[in-house]
Amino acid sequence: MAILLNYQGHDSTPWAEAFADMLPTIPVHIYPHIPNPLDIQYAVVWHHPHGDLINYPNLKAILNMGAGTDHLDAETELPDVPIVRLLDPDVGNDMAQYAVYWAMHFHRRFEDYRRQASRAEWLSHEVPRTAEYRVSVMGLGLIGTQIARRLALSGFKAQGWSRTEHRIDGVDTFHGSSGLQQMLSATDVLVNCLPLNRQTRYLLNSETLGQLPTGSFVINVSRGAVIDDDALIALLNSGHIAGAALDAFVEEPLPADSAYWRTANVFVTPHISGSTYAKSAARPIADNIIRIEQGKQPFPIHIPPQTT
Repeated sequence: MAILLNYQGHDSTPWAEAFADMLPTIPVHIYPHIPNPLDIQYAVVWHHPHGDLINYPNLKAILNMGAGTDHLDAETELPDVPIVRLLDPDVGNDMAQYAVYWAMHFHRRFEDYRRQASRAEWLSHEVPRTAEYRVSVMGLGLIGTQIARRLALSGFKAQGWSRTEHRIDGVDTFHGSSGLQQMLSATDVLVNCLPLNRQTRYLLNSETLGQLPTGSFVINVSRGAVIDDDALIALLNSGHIAGAALDAFVEEPLPADSAYWRTANVFVTPHISGSTYAKSAARPIADNIIRIEQGKQPFPIHIPPQTT
């Protein structure tokens, strides 16, 4: 038995060290240095090369090293084994902090004060009560639910939308197409937490974004292709949307010629809203490997969209 480890584009060594501590009896092989593919029973991967995972006939599970599964969903062929998403409380906490920070930034008009300070201008602005400021989360999965709860705890009027009905204490929830329209029309800040799949690609387009009230804001902590960039930029330039904090893009790093760099009141961050820390994130992955070895179900199982 052995683990295939590949944190593509990052240093896999801290993960290998963490698994050596947590699972000392299971060898860890960092891709592409795999002595014997027959030994591999667990693939712990992030953006692993397409088509490679079918080369391990004794694989028991694929354990994703992040919350986003779009790279795995794009595979044309995968082994018939469970795909397990990463549920790391530290990642969810970071993403919730990111959303709360930007919601506060937009609500309290801190960018206006920053600009005024550069002109030595002393001028205060009235803002709505926090409890009246409507911050809506699209996508109520594990991360979206955590963000919505944190927004509610921060005093905002927290709202959330999902395709099917969800109930979250302290959060007004909506579902379905009619629910989406109802929520968008009553939103001051929209937080995108949707996964990227065939149903969500460019779901936030000129029609849906146009349903937001004039002067609203957008935060994206999910995937870039959920948003139609041309539509968002047009709405920003027209003033219909007053600003955006964007952490994910169709192409990363964001090209230097992207209009987002030059659009007023757009704040670009390099996909850092939720950082993955090996010391904390390795623990739930190791626990799931132990669960599988004990004949138990890992959690949370991911079901690719094409199989639903």
